[in-house]
Amino acid sequence: MPRAIGANCRLLMLPETTYGTAPGSNWRRMPFLSCDLGAEQPLLDADVIGVGSNRDPAAPFLDTVTVAGQAVVPVDLINIGHWLRLLLRAPTTTGTTNFIHTFGSGAASLPSNAMEIGYPDVPSFDVCTGVRADTLEMDFTPTGAATATFGLMGQGSVRTGATSGGTPTSAAYTAFNKAQGSITRSSVALAQVTGARITYANGMEAVRTIRADRRVEGVDPGIARCTGQITVRFENTTLLTQAQGGTAAEFALAFTIDANRSLTITLHEVYLALAKTPIEGPAGVEASFDFRAAFNATATRMMTAVLRNQQAGTEYA
Repeated sequence: MPRAIGANCRLLMLPETTYGTAPGSNWRRMPFLSCDLGAEQPLLDADVIGVGSNRDPAAPFLDTVTVAGQAVVPVDLINIGHWLRLLLRAPTTTGTTNFIHTFGSGAASLPSNAMEIGYPDVPSFDVCTGVRADTLEMDFTPTGAATATFGLMGQGSVRTGATSGGTPTSAAYTAFNKAQGSITRSSVALAQVTGARITYANGMEAVRTIRADRRVEGVDPGIARCTGQITVRFENTTLLTQAQGGTAAEFALAFTIDANRSLTITLHEVYLALAKTPIEGPAGVEASFDFRAAFNATATRMMTAVLRNQQAGTEYA
């Protein structure tokens, strides 16, 4: 019997109509780099005295089921929209041939997906239901592939010997890369940036109730937050002055192929922490500014992600 290898594994995903219930139609096959989403049910010790005739323990017992993990995925032109929908809710879409999909933070309710992690070599197929995206982590550097890490939380998991995905569909794959990245501050290109990272979090909480199946009742969102860091060569005092003054500015981080193919994440009101400018030898001086984003009254949200591609809005409905 062959052993499971990552190259043959696959990840399928599709939105749920009813929370915690896997859909019955053909699922989408998603490109990914790694995924450790799955169910865990820990054993707890039973420290009972008086069982048996010596100091050996009584049998342990199983605790509640936890479904959680991370998926590291490429930032590509079409599939990243499905992940953004899971993180932020379905977008508002405009356009007729070239489409603009606008995702916004702070939605009162968030969608859930069913996800299947398949090991066809075994065969074994793990269907996780009630999956919601809690976090997004992205980093911007001068070189390399553009990737995104999504932190996931779900309700349940069932393993079977056959796929539940029907005949999966796949979208055309066009990847962004970090050389296509750019960062602006108040609509002006920010110079001398050597690196940046952002972390968005929905503040998800697993709701634990008394249930016969030992699953959580659901996963509820809390306060959304976006934090990160920008590292620049110390060429001017633009960011230092902003940090000293405690003022806010709009920052936008983008990957752009051309005018009709791009992903732009805009943080509408960003506050910078004061940073040192250490001299660490004869090489260039760098400063790393931690930041936090906040709700902006004009934009009516903290963060907006705009995906431009040639997919109609029904793709992310």
